[in-house]
Amino acid sequence: MNRKQAILSILFIIGVFISFFYFYKWLKMYLWRVSDEDLESQRILIEELAETIIPQTDTPGAKQAGVADFIINKVKFFLSNQERNVFALGLENIEMLSKRKFDRSFQSCTTQQREAILKTLEDREWRKESLPSWVKRKLFGRSFIDLLKTFTVEGFCTSELGATQCLVYDAVPVHYLPCVNLIQGQRSWATK
Repeated sequence: MNRKQAILSILFIIGVFISFFYFYKWLKMYLWRVSDEDLESQRILIEELAETIIPQTDTPGAKQAGVADFIINKVKFFLSNQERNVFALGLENIEMLSKRKFDRSFQSCTTQQREAILKTLEDREWRKESLPSWVKRKLFGRSFIDLLKTFTVEGFCTSELGATQCLVYDAVPVHYLPCVNLIQGQRSWATK
């Protein structure tokens, strides 16, 4: 066997292994199904993740607004099987990362440790830009951290506490104003 054939054979074997890895990952996303009981058993973790993203300060946090119920219902009823699996694997990754970095579960970590774990997940997501984002989103769906942040903010802003205490809420707008000037320190509108 000459040198050229040996190099081509090695490259072919490496390509097969890389292809097999991505094919296995893709297959697992489509065939594995997360049960509703698995999601319900992760309720406390989801509450703590949402509370880390929107903590309680002088305004209510995500836990008081009931964002965990919103996230669980959104995952159960509105996500594809692929995105649902991404979310469940993301919850498992949070726990593994927490135990590896801090030797404790996510719930027992301090606020700074929780923020560090979420920051690590965000950094990992930005480093995985080997594929163009539209190809990655088409093949593997949205990332866990993207789903979590989107659902947390959406759930908080559509909750009663979020809409009435953190946003400017006008229950029955009397007239339509297409352009309204905001005054200094005014909160965003909950109704449009």
